[in-house]
Amino acid sequence: MLIFDTLTITVCGVLLLIAVATPFCNVLFRRPELDSESSSYNEKSAEDNHLPGFSIIIPVHDNAMEIECNLPAFLEQKYSGKYEVIVVDESSTDETEDVLKRLKSQYSNLYTTFIPDTSHYVSRRKLSITIGVKAAKHEWLLLTTADCRPASDTWLASMASHCSNNAELVLGETRYDENATDYERLDHIKSWFRQLRKAQDSTAFAYCGRNLAVRRDVFMNHNGFINNLKFLRGEYDFLVNEYATPYNTATATDCDSRILREAPTKKGWINEKMFFLMTSRHLQRRISYRLPVFFDTLFLHATLLLLIAATTISALTGLYVITAAAGIAIILNYLTKTWIASKAMKLIDEDISAWKIPFLELFEIWRNMFLNIKFTRSNKEDFIRR
Repeated sequence: MLIFDTLTITVCGVLLLIAVATPFCNVLFRRPELDSESSSYNEKSAEDNHLPGFSIIIPVHDNAMEIECNLPAFLEQKYSGKYEVIVVDESSTDETEDVLKRLKSQYSNLYTTFIPDTSHYVSRRKLSITIGVKAAKHEWLLLTTADCRPASDTWLASMASHCSNNAELVLGETRYDENATDYERLDHIKSWFRQLRKAQDSTAFAYCGRNLAVRRDVFMNHNGFINNLKFLRGEYDFLVNEYATPYNTATATDCDSRILREAPTKKGWINEKMFFLMTSRHLQRRISYRLPVFFDTLFLHATLLLLIAATTISALTGLYVITAAAGIAIILNYLTKTWIASKAMKLIDEDISAWKIPFLELFEIWRNMFLNIKFTRSNKEDFIRR
């Protein structure tokens, strides 16, 4: 029976309004400021333009294949300023040493050092970065990992364009390569958007990338990782959380400043998420970062449940006008999400199909629930160096 009374019309209007409005509670819509073009850097000599010097620090452990593939891209940057690449070997047992020797004979700006296998009671990754910092000769440090490579040969020049006099930290973008799953790439993009927006609006909270520039004297004045050496990982998150202020953090989002990271293994992806759950417990400004994430997730799932419930109950009770409105609302909700996703993917030149993204987002709460249960049941000593 079709009933068009005031209550029915009001319910239909509310359902349609909720369906269209709640998709905008999404970080893909509340995007941070993004550079729409490549960096404005152009090739000038150091006489015409002061170019900062960089020491690129790359810790490695049994990464012979990654070094062979990715390291030349760092060593062959088109940059008129001075830069060096420092690889810190964490006592590798594969062919890492042989690969580094071969590359050192080809590139004069490659330097290597190591940490002994007997290092205990502190994070080996943070110790290796610290060793690299002490060996560095230049004013800016660029921290990355062996499974990454620059997206272009002007990556370093693009990062340099963001190193203004006021900047002490530069958060560069990292993107998974095409071998990562759509879910992994979307999850990483949304984390990057949240962290980037936080850095632009107030004070940076954490950093999920592998493309971080920091002034050497700032690192030394803060005594490096002295406050969190016992935690195995979280080196980028702790550093940004402790060092960032509302005024000293720049963001590099142009395509030339991007780093591409190899797709993670399933185990590696889970471990990284687990380590972040541990790290985030010890970061400042956690609540202000987590609240928008909580409400985005709440509105995403509550809206869908409400619309499905309205469709089902109205159909069972014969209120077919509400049933039709709820069905239209579900379609409008999906189309609005798809439109927002399409705009975001086009803006960042990402090829994840927009029609998939609403479904991928629905998996977030279940993935997060799985990770939190796994973390709760884990031995917390596994996240601490012993």
